[in-house]
Amino acid sequence: MGKTLTAMKDHTAAERHYRQALAGRALGTYQRGHGLAMANLGRSAAGQYRHEEAVGLWAKALDFMGGVVSDRNRQAVREIQAAAARYRRRGVTGAASLNQRATELLNNQA
Repeated sequence: MGKTLTAMKDHTAAERHYRQALAGRALGTYQRGHGLAMANLGRSAAGQYRHEEAVGLWAKALDFMGGVVSDRNRQAVREIQAAAARYRRRGVTGAASLNQRATELLNNQA
């Protein structure tokens, strides 16, 4: 549902969906799913022009994605990396560090 709402550009509703999904998960379980949901939540925040919050959410997503090897995980990290690179050029706080972390995570999974 969250992906559909995001595709419809209803970022507020998508954010509610992802927050609800995360609230139903215990930390430490379903690490891949938690990381992907955090990445999607970051995308929802970015879609609402809350760029610094998005950077923070994506940083938390990377915390969960370390050690998880999957195509969906790599794709999400690449999307985070691309957004972080754009935000770094615009001077968004924390974007340079986020870009570096995403790059290192991808390099470690190669």
